[in-house]
Amino acid sequence: MKSGLKYLPALCLFTGLVVGLPAGCQPDLGEDPPQRDCSGFGAKPISLAELKKYYPGETIQISDSLQWEAVVVSSDATSNIFGEIYLQDARDPQTGGLVFYTDLLETHAQAPFGSPVSVYLKGLYLGVSSGALELGGSFSSFGNLSVGRLPARLFQDHIRLHCESPTIPIPVLTQISELSDSLLNTFVEVGNVEFIAAETGLPFADAGTDVRRTLTDCFGNTLNVKNSGYSDFYAQPLPEGHGSVRGVLNTYRNRFELVVMSPSDFDFRAPRCEVRTSEMTSDSVLISEIADPDNLPEARFLELFNAAAQEVDLTGWELLRYTNANVEPGRTVPLEGLTIPAGGALVLSAYPEVFEETYGFVPDKTVSENGPADSNGDDTLVLIDPFGNVKDTFGNPGTDGSGTPHEFEDGKAERREGVLTSSPFFIPSQWHIYNDSGGHNSNKDPQMAPEDFSPGDHPSGPDV
Repeated sequence: MKSGLKYLPALCLFTGLVVGLPAGCQPDLGEDPPQRDCSGFGAKPISLAELKKYYPGETIQISDSLQWEAVVVSSDATSNIFGEIYLQDARDPQTGGLVFYTDLLETHAQAPFGSPVSVYLKGLYLGVSSGALELGGSFSSFGNLSVGRLPARLFQDHIRLHCESPTIPIPVLTQISELSDSLLNTFVEVGNVEFIAAETGLPFADAGTDVRRTLTDCFGNTLNVKNSGYSDFYAQPLPEGHGSVRGVLNTYRNRFELVVMSPSDFDFRAPRCEVRTSEMTSDSVLISEIADPDNLPEARFLELFNAAAQEVDLTGWELLRYTNANVEPGRTVPLEGLTIPAGGALVLSAYPEVFEETYGFVPDKTVSENGPADSNGDDTLVLIDPFGNVKDTFGNPGTDGSGTPHEFEDGKAERREGVLTSSPFFIPSQWHIYNDSGGHNSNKDPQMAPEDFSPGDHPSGPDV
């Protein structure tokens, strides 16, 4: 999330509310009434899916005369949001949304919550941050172009209200464990949540600063809620109890977070979760197969195997992916709600429909795209137990796998039969590696789905 002050000139930085700014620092308040036009801008219509294809991997300025139909799913009426308008696709909210950056104050007056709008795209800058689509003006830092705040005077040149009156958007119903990139910047209702015990009784935020509070479900999955210390309700205590919350799904440092607009977004009337007592660890749960089919990337998967003679409850366990040479993990996959049977396997997939069509059965868990089950063959995967211990590792965090013993691009990494104990360090001799390049005792043999893969059918361990 970008700070509301990030793009004001240095002499305009201040503490407190946006009042009494020097001449030249006060943004145009946009006091003209919002324009309404049933036909929008009369430009060529484009869907959100088509707009996403315009993004080439770096921030660009859109030069074509295009118009996107959207719905406003945010409001800055309580000042918990500043300089951002969240827009989701008017045709199908489950196709996603984007954030529109502007230095216009009181954006809820120009684009009320629930309003259908037309967005004129020509001249706007399009970018992606942490997997989320962005529109707005531009700024440059150290020669790198990024999406910045569109000047307020240009707002009505790009956002126009339809004739229909605003209606409250219907949120997408979901759970923490079901969150995915496809829901980024859309209006959601996350069920079965509560604030963690350590934060009950705290205020939403501290004066003058952004604070992230933590929601959890009864299985230990967590989701941050971002609150502003300038909001009207920052000093109010967090709601107690258990229930659901509505807001816009965003991402911060590769973790999902929720942006709310009011304490009324929370409906916490149910009793809190019982204290969990099922957390356990094991040296017998290990990563057994990681797939990157040469012919079908959407058929990727990750398999876990339990070599023990008893089942293991994976409450509190997590899978991490270190993309390329990153020293910090990206998407984290919690494994709450899963139990891995004695001598059995579990399969995770980011594309369950493609997985089922390819391999003939439904994966045990659907996880986020670009996460541990969606590796392109040069990443590091780490399995963590409920107590924060690294139990099993494939690859080396901070090392790009290309040209190393843990490269499985267009192939697979399969644990050798007889390996029955996990290892916190990568041991190449424990793996059969297939890829498109060879080297480092790997097999230069690209693998094709489905015939070269056997998800869920890892050689069993001891008799059970």
